[in-house]
Amino acid sequence: MSTRPSSAPPSRPASPGPGSPRPASARSSPSDRATPRFAPQDFAPTAEQREIQTSSARHVIAMANAGAAKTTTLALRIAESITRGVAPEQILALSFSAEAARVLQGRLLAIGLDAQLARRVRCTTFDDFARATLRDIEGGDTPYLDTFEAVAPHVRAAVAELHRLNALRRAPRELWLPEHNAQIADFLKITQRLKTQLVRPDLDEDETVALRADALDIPEAIFALYRQLEKARAGDGEACLWRTRFDPTYDLACLLTAPDAEPPALPRYRVLIVDELQDMNPASYACLEQLLAQGGAFFTGAGDFDQVIHGWAGADVGFIRSHFGAGWHGVARLTLTTTFRHGPAMALATAALKAKAVVSGRGHAARLRIERYADTADAARRTLDCVRDWRARGGRLDECAIILRSPDQSIAIENALLEAGIGVRVEGFDSYLLRPEILMLRGVIAFALADYESIPGAAKRLQVLQALELWQELSWSTSRIEDLKTAAAQPELFDAFLHGRLLRPQTQADQAATGLSEDEETAAAQRLLALLGRLRREGRHDEANALLARQQAAAQAVADTPAQQRARQRLQQALAILREAPADEPAALALGRAAQALDLEKVAQRIFIDPADAATVGRSIAGFIDAARALGKPLRAFAQWLREAEEKVAELRRRKTVLLCTVEAAKGQEFAAVILPFLEEGAFPLAGCDRSEEHNRFYVAATRMRDELSLLVPADAARQSPFVTAMKIDAALARGQLQLDALSAGEAHD
Repeated sequence: MSTRPSSAPPSRPASPGPGSPRPASARSSPSDRATPRFAPQDFAPTAEQREIQTSSARHVIAMANAGAAKTTTLALRIAESITRGVAPEQILALSFSAEAARVLQGRLLAIGLDAQLARRVRCTTFDDFARATLRDIEGGDTPYLDTFEAVAPHVRAAVAELHRLNALRRAPRELWLPEHNAQIADFLKITQRLKTQLVRPDLDEDETVALRADALDIPEAIFALYRQLEKARAGDGEACLWRTRFDPTYDLACLLTAPDAEPPALPRYRVLIVDELQDMNPASYACLEQLLAQGGAFFTGAGDFDQVIHGWAGADVGFIRSHFGAGWHGVARLTLTTTFRHGPAMALATAALKAKAVVSGRGHAARLRIERYADTADAARRTLDCVRDWRARGGRLDECAIILRSPDQSIAIENALLEAGIGVRVEGFDSYLLRPEILMLRGVIAFALADYESIPGAAKRLQVLQALELWQELSWSTSRIEDLKTAAAQPELFDAFLHGRLLRPQTQADQAATGLSEDEETAAAQRLLALLGRLRREGRHDEANALLARQQAAAQAVADTPAQQRARQRLQQALAILREAPADEPAALALGRAAQALDLEKVAQRIFIDPADAATVGRSIAGFIDAARALGKPLRAFAQWLREAEEKVAELRRRKTVLLCTVEAAKGQEFAAVILPFLEEGAFPLAGCDRSEEHNRFYVAATRMRDELSLLVPADAARQSPFVTAMKIDAALARGQLQLDALSAGEAHD
């Protein structure tokens, strides 16, 4: 998309201080530069922190351990620059999350920098900086879509346009394109990954969509949709029509790296700070390099490269290690090895895990323990025991986190905590009762038993109906939403929805209505009536009758795809299995047969673009059936238990709750007590995933702890996660105690 570049603001006169070159006559001696001018309140920086705070290198890359106070160190660097004469407005601090930017701004106040000066430092995200810069370049603001609900209609419009273009082909192809919310969310995750990698939609000479998609390892239809969506977003090429998450960074990076154009002028800063270096990707790096090249700023960045886990968002340790800082002059690579989060034992275990130097700056005897479990149910019980033990010793539930590698692992743990009356809050995924695949199964159970009250509330029933449409592979239509809401609000209409929508073949008329809004469908009907009326008035009754006949034929002509026909047959078979099951048969047996009839794993592979998501769904369904097996209830009693469980979960959430989250959600947080269950080969590290990224995930999960870490491993030592073995827990505890004893002896001597 084209833009209208504007001139950059004039640069301010240089003033002495770290972050700007100084005249020879004004430069301090090396010893003077190593002496901090800014002294923080309430703590004394370590030698490593002081070295970063006062370094005269033009580019400082600080490689930090978890809990090594990297944000505080960056705040010291900013405060030192201001103390030496750099105006706060000439300092830009960038991060990848709004929370990190907020924390850095707050840390400036915490270390004792004057509040007025601290507020004048610009702490923001890469995306917000790019958005503001594009506003200046383009001469106006572009609508920003900050919710999924705002973006989804644009994706659906692009899907409809691709279908229209495909229908015009001499030999139309069968296209699989996302229509339902879960599919669109999956597609948008892929588009963000493409944009972080600076993948432009344009094709090279002699290149085809198929060839590019193959090189990117994504389906051809998905890359075609990416190109169509970007074309629609660009409008007529004069101005971008809308942006959503990460679009500003991508659009600015494209402008800055356009092969045949001069890059637009950027704001100039004398000091540039970047937090969360481990999340750097090619698009954000392109923006960073231009900021440095155009402004000649002094750079300081900090991050823990062992925390690179956002491969889906473009972060890649290989890119960071091979590209970051390549070609820069005057680079100082410094370290922050002292962690203030852990005591000596955990610091030693972390050092063994990642084969790097980790020093504890906290005199605390960490509680590290390994628990062995026999099976999934036993792992859930032992997780519950860890939580109870923590609470019994005076620990707060809201200071305890259970961190999972995969959402499907939560089912047995959620049920164990529920039965014990312990509230749970979840981050990074939905409670298993609310996941689309489980909602779909709950809907099938409700239809089979004609027990629609087992799904409480109109909002929940709407989710169930939408999940059923997704898994039945029915075409999405905006005009159907009101019908779904009506059925959800009146459980007595559920049966009509089953026979009138899920089990009824789609007709040509249904297909024609796909993608139309309710207003558009009404307008089309009104136009038809008006045309019929005009033909009757003009005496053209044969034409009117022929038109009516075509409409009736379209309403009766079956236009199901083979996939939809098979989905109907599978649903009918599953319903028959559940209805014919003996009243006293355990629900797990009937659900197992029904799930097999529904062929959910293969359907998931078609529905979800990302194979990892499809695999997670399969494990989630298996876990749901395992939960039914553990309860041992017949189907009707199990359906009632699901309703009661949902109501109890809502009640327990009003109290203090333990956190159940993914590794990604835990990143950037810390907790007094951390529990890591299911630490076995194939589960963590997860089978089929990049081993080095899995290693980093485990490091992130384990280092969230401050006081206690519980590691749950299988009874069979051969299946134990290699990451647990690498920590050398026993040796770390022994050596850690020696360090604490030595520290105590030194304090006693003093």
